[in-house]
Amino acid sequence: MGVQHGASLLQWTTVLLVALFASSVLPSDGATARPTALNCIYSATKCTFTGASVRIINDSPLPAYRLAISGYDGASELTVSFTNSVVEYVPELVFASLPNTTVIRLTGTQTRLIDEGAFQGLKRVSAIMIADNPLETLPKSIFRGLHSLRTLKLIDIGLTTIAPEWFRDLGQLNFLTVTKNRVRTLDAAVFQHCPKIWNLDLSGNAIESLPETVFDPLTDVESIKLDNNRLEEVHENLFANTGDLRKLTLSNNSLTLVSPILLRNLSNLEELHLRWNRLEEFQLLLFPSIKPFALDLRNNGLVSFDRTMLTVLENLDAIWLNDNRITSIAPDTFHDAVNTTLIELDDNYLETVPVELLAGITHLRVFAASNNKIKVVPEELFLENLEVKQIRLAGNLIETLPAKFFAELPILEELYLDRNNLVALQEDAFIDCPKLRVIRLGHNQLATVPPRTFAQQRQSLRSLDIRANHLTEVAFVKGLKHLARLDLEGNRISELQGSSFEGTSNITELLLSFNNLNRLTSEYFQGLTKLKVLNVSNNAINVIEADTFKRMPALDELHLNGNEISSLPTGVFTALTTLKKLSLGLNKIAEVSATLLQNLPMLQEFDLSSNPIADVNEQFLHHTLHMQRLSLNEIRLQRLGKNFLLRPIALQFLSLERCSIAEIDTEAFWSFGSIYPAMLFLRRNDLSVLPRGLFHGSRMLSVLDLSFNRLTELNPDAFASDNALQELYLEGNRIERLWPGNFVRFRNLKVLNLRNNSIEWISSGTFEGLEHLKMLDFGNNNWLTRLPPTVFVDLVNLEFISADGLGLQTLDRDLFANQPNLRAVFLQNNQLDELDEGVFRKNSLLKQLSVANNSFVSFPLHSFRQLNESLRSLDVSDNMIESVIVTPALEELKASRNRISHVAPVVDSEPALVSIDLSSNRLSSVEDLSAFKHLEALDVSHNPLDGFDFTQLAAFFNLTHFNASSLEVSSLALTTNGMLLPSLVSLDLSNNGIRTVSEEFLHSFPRITQLYLQNNPLHGYSYKFFFDIFPSLTLLGKDP
Repeated sequence: MGVQHGASLLQWTTVLLVALFASSVLPSDGATARPTALNCIYSATKCTFTGASVRIINDSPLPAYRLAISGYDGASELTVSFTNSVVEYVPELVFASLPNTTVIRLTGTQTRLIDEGAFQGLKRVSAIMIADNPLETLPKSIFRGLHSLRTLKLIDIGLTTIAPEWFRDLGQLNFLTVTKNRVRTLDAAVFQHCPKIWNLDLSGNAIESLPETVFDPLTDVESIKLDNNRLEEVHENLFANTGDLRKLTLSNNSLTLVSPILLRNLSNLEELHLRWNRLEEFQLLLFPSIKPFALDLRNNGLVSFDRTMLTVLENLDAIWLNDNRITSIAPDTFHDAVNTTLIELDDNYLETVPVELLAGITHLRVFAASNNKIKVVPEELFLENLEVKQIRLAGNLIETLPAKFFAELPILEELYLDRNNLVALQEDAFIDCPKLRVIRLGHNQLATVPPRTFAQQRQSLRSLDIRANHLTEVAFVKGLKHLARLDLEGNRISELQGSSFEGTSNITELLLSFNNLNRLTSEYFQGLTKLKVLNVSNNAINVIEADTFKRMPALDELHLNGNEISSLPTGVFTALTTLKKLSLGLNKIAEVSATLLQNLPMLQEFDLSSNPIADVNEQFLHHTLHMQRLSLNEIRLQRLGKNFLLRPIALQFLSLERCSIAEIDTEAFWSFGSIYPAMLFLRRNDLSVLPRGLFHGSRMLSVLDLSFNRLTELNPDAFASDNALQELYLEGNRIERLWPGNFVRFRNLKVLNLRNNSIEWISSGTFEGLEHLKMLDFGNNNWLTRLPPTVFVDLVNLEFISADGLGLQTLDRDLFANQPNLRAVFLQNNQLDELDEGVFRKNSLLKQLSVANNSFVSFPLHSFRQLNESLRSLDVSDNMIESVIVTPALEELKASRNRISHVAPVVDSEPALVSIDLSSNRLSSVEDLSAFKHLEALDVSHNPLDGFDFTQLAAFFNLTHFNASSLEVSSLALTTNGMLLPSLVSLDLSNNGIRTVSEEFLHSFPRITQLYLQNNPLHGYSYKFFFDIFPSLTLLGKDP
């Protein structure tokens, strides 16, 4: 069968390696190999190929192999999948040997080529999923004859088109997913042969337009997802023949207008999602809804809302208007929405809420208007809403609540009023809300709360958050019988009374951190016998009475860190037999008793870090049989003896950073990490050598951090030959050379950090045995000037490599030839002036590359083999580059501090660039950049522009961040000729000699949250001037 992927592929060679249950026949000279068999693991209808490796290299025929199965009954349906496998080529009829296959999954197999006959011979297949593979295209006849196929998923495989020919035999197809690809449009007849699709998902592509009749054949479709595309408009007839549609998703596009009659034939529609578009106006005139209907208009540009926008409200069930720019909403907007249950207006700019807004909405359950600028709420807002269960008004400017604001809310359960300016609560504020379970009043200005404020909630209240106020006493808590969580953090409480928590015996979590407590007594917590979590951290506690915790038998967590405790009474924790977590860090404890933890048999986490303890008695930790996490950072230990950890079998996390440890006994960790995976942190100590056999018993040690010690070498004999170490950090030591076999014992290693040493040479064979390594960092070894061509040959699964801050002047063409999984390479801060254009030819997954601060005078990315297709992020900052050609796949370009005067896309291509930094270059104009219409971030600061016209920004309809600081122009004219750029949120015009700025100019950017105008000769402009124009402004850079 023909392979429609370029003739040169027919001359490629394959290296076929099978890691599991594979038999292989190698040809003698002049002979032909018969197909190799891949055997799957069969279990309960699942046929899973594990560890298979089929790779393609140059200059020989494509491989032949067959799929085989053992122990199969020959009749059961099969689900065929591949795990931890590389299958770069899928040949003709490869699945025919498994004729009862019903499901095929080719996910993350690095597949680059599929023969058009690969799925032939399958009569029962019902589902095919091809995902996360670098295919880019599929043969037109690849799915021919698959009449039983009902589900097809093509996810993240680089497709640019959807061929109508794929579906000619798929008349029974019900579920079609083609997501995370680069499809820009659809053929008008693409769905002509698959009219039975119920669920169509085309999200995450680059679709810019659609033929108006493209969905006409889909008369049974119930869900269409077109979110995360680039649609600027949809034709009013696009859904004219999809009468069964129930869910339509158009979120995250660039729609500026939705036709008022778009939904005229969608009487069954239940959900319309239009989030993250550019809608400034919205209206539905003809919408014959017969079902409860949910409308999502979040994250658009709406500035107001009234009843003319929704003429059919009777069946409106829920509406989300969050994250718009709504400053006003008409009183009668929802008067016909008698069946609406949810209205959300969070994150807008409302200053008032009309008293009649919710009139007649008798079934309302949820009302939200958090994060607006509401100062006053009308007393009768909820007068007719007896069924409301949740009210959210957090993050506003409300200072007082009307006397009867919560009247007539008999079933209200959740109330969110945190982050306002409330200065007082009336004692009967919640008297008509007997069902309240959750109340949040944190981050207000409350100095007192009347004692009987929550009297009607004594049987209902479960959670009360009143943190970050100015409270000094807590009498209002008394009698809350079912209160389980009480948050009083960040107040001004200096003392508690014996009766403070009277009648609140069900509190299980009490948070009192960041108050002014200076002592703890048993009287403070009288009656709290069910307490499980007590947090009194970051107070000024210097005294703890011996019986403080005597009546807390159920306590699980005790946080005492960040106080001024200098000593602990004998037996203070005796009663806490169930305690699992104890934090004593950041205190002034100079000495601990050897028996401190003796009566804490269930303790699992203990932190004693950052105390002025000179040494720790070795018996101190001998009573911690169940300890899982132990932190002793910044405690002077100097030497870890044989009995330091007597029974650390359950210990999984041990942190001993900055402890001045210079010596460790060979048996100090004798059983640590022997049963459970464990992590050990020994950063910033004084270790110069690891004793032989130190970790012989730590076979399950998975993470070891030895950074910033004085090691001159890594002693392999310190580790067991069968160790399970996965992450090893050796940064900031004194290692000078790496020799063959240095890491041969670490066959499970995935992360290796060798940064900031004194390495002068890395020999070939150094990384032998590290076939599972994914991340390698040996940057900032200044004396390392050359890498052997085969130094990485053993690292076949490497994904990230940092070789920055070395003295490299050149790289061998084959340096990365054996790393097919490589995703990111960091080569900044070297002395490179050129790279061979084939150096990344074998790295089809490479997405990120940094060559910043080298000596390049050019970097022709478009000429690099393979890299020009895979790379998404490129950093060429701090070189001497004069021009840049942007490849179609590139999304981020950092090119500051070069000599660039010209930037352009590859000819006849659609660039995907969304972020570009061209600061400190030699640009004379930004007109060349107009081709990059998908830009979201643009930095042209510190360039000698001949001039700048702000109307040029109209080319970038998604632009959110623009930096035009320090332009070398004689004068910068701030005019836009009425242009509107609603997407911009950050604008930097600092240091430009600007003397005046008009309201008309500023109104062109209505969504600005960050505005930088400092270092300009602006005079007479108050802060109020800018904040009045930009209600959403959070950062203003302006000279006084």
